[in-house]
Order: sequence, then structure tokens, then C-alpha cells
Amino acid sequence: MGQYVDLKRLLDAVHKYRTEGALPHDVEEIDIVCARILTNDPFDETAIDWRRISEYEKEINGGEWPQNN
Repeated sequence: MGQYVDLKRLLDAVHKYRTEGALPHDVEEIDIVCARILTNDPFDETAIDWRRISEYEKEINGGEWPQNN
């Protein structure tokens, strides 16, 4: 059940980013969820998408998440 809850949170976060261009308020927690999902399934496309979003957002913000989260 935990994997399903994690995946739902991750799907919601990626969907929000894609449709609204906005990051969720709990970006650090989503990073942890993403890592858990990739540990159980290293080929999960949604987790790979989030990892790309995370790396991009941190890169353009000097290595950290934007302060408005």
C-alpha cells in the first residue's frame, strides 16, 4: 500500500508541474518519495520525470529549491 501512496503523491506532483508550471509545497518530501519509488522500480517513468524536474529547478536556483515553496 505504501508504494501506491508514494506513486500517487509523485504523480500529483508531476501533473501539477506540467499543467500549472508550479512546484508542490512539499518538494523535499517528493524527492524522498521519488527515491523510494526508484529503489523499488528503477525504471519508473514518473519518478525519472520528477528527478529531472528536481535537478532542473535546483540548477536554475543555485543548487537549492526556490524559496517560495
